[in-house]
Amino acid sequence: MIDFDTGQKRLNKFTGSEKKTTILYDGFVYMIKYPDPIRTQKLKGVISYKNNQFSEHIGSSIFNSCGIESQETVLGCYTDTSGKRKTVVGCKDFTQNGGVLYEIDKLSNDIAPDEEKLKTTIENVNRIIDETELIKNKKAIKDGFWNMFIIDALIGNKDRHFGNWGILVKDDDITFAPVYDCGSSLGALLDDGEMARLLDKPDELKSAEYNVPSVYYSGGKRIFYHEIFKGPPSGLAEAIKRTVPKINMEKIYSIVDSTPQISEIRKEYMKKAMTMRYEQIFMPALKRIMRIEKSKAPNQDILRNNAPENGDSGKAKV
Repeated sequence: MIDFDTGQKRLNKFTGSEKKTTILYDGFVYMIKYPDPIRTQKLKGVISYKNNQFSEHIGSSIFNSCGIESQETVLGCYTDTSGKRKTVVGCKDFTQNGGVLYEIDKLSNDIAPDEEKLKTTIENVNRIIDETELIKNKKAIKDGFWNMFIIDALIGNKDRHFGNWGILVKDDDITFAPVYDCGSSLGALLDDGEMARLLDKPDELKSAEYNVPSVYYSGGKRIFYHEIFKGPPSGLAEAIKRTVPKINMEKIYSIVDSTPQISEIRKEYMKKAMTMRYEQIFMPALKRIMRIEKSKAPNQDILRNNAPENGDSGKAKV
């Protein structure tokens, strides 16, 4: 655990719903995210994100373990302005060596009329990327979105809205930005008591962690991860083939188990929830896709074998 009190406080450059501080530590700029014990939402009352710093760190580490670039994070301690010592997560600023982060909601403002605010839909993801003329590598950015979508499904992220991902622009190079803002995943809203209760009730645990909704809609309906994986659109299907095989659950268990200051109950809950989604959502989806491709392969071989050779008229030989 790093003692961020030994760093140098800088003018804060980061925004968002959680309280943040900018610290220069060991030559690097860090965004310090505090636990958010009280947050009021309309119609939902007071909710607690007091474990969001752990979810941020573990979620980011899981992305990196799966070969998807994410922000570098480290847990530490910091004394806030009230004098309270808190466990925080330090997120290394991936723009400090050049580059500008453009969140997707900012790009949406350039293509939508003033009176229109684009809703968080898969259709609008494609629209924003397609209609942003300066993005030339549109497929690569869409691939990055779907790769991120898969690991968000694994960690149960319900809040990957348009302000929580984006593109990184450096000189004339535009790439999918390292993944950030994973604090609303891995049961961040649940206290240890509720986790312990759910662990003792497998049916309720499955209801809570299998039926996880994403923040996205498509065709006017909310997308649930387990549903879209059963009949994935082409972009997601391709991402399943390239990303799911890179998921190493043993590495993920190690990330969870090595995280300090969280209870054994929380560790067990995180691992069981992710294992359920991996085994019951991811692996069946990958097997279905590979089975479909395999069923098409013989027909493709027949077509190739019957194709006319160079100079052949294409007529059947007698």
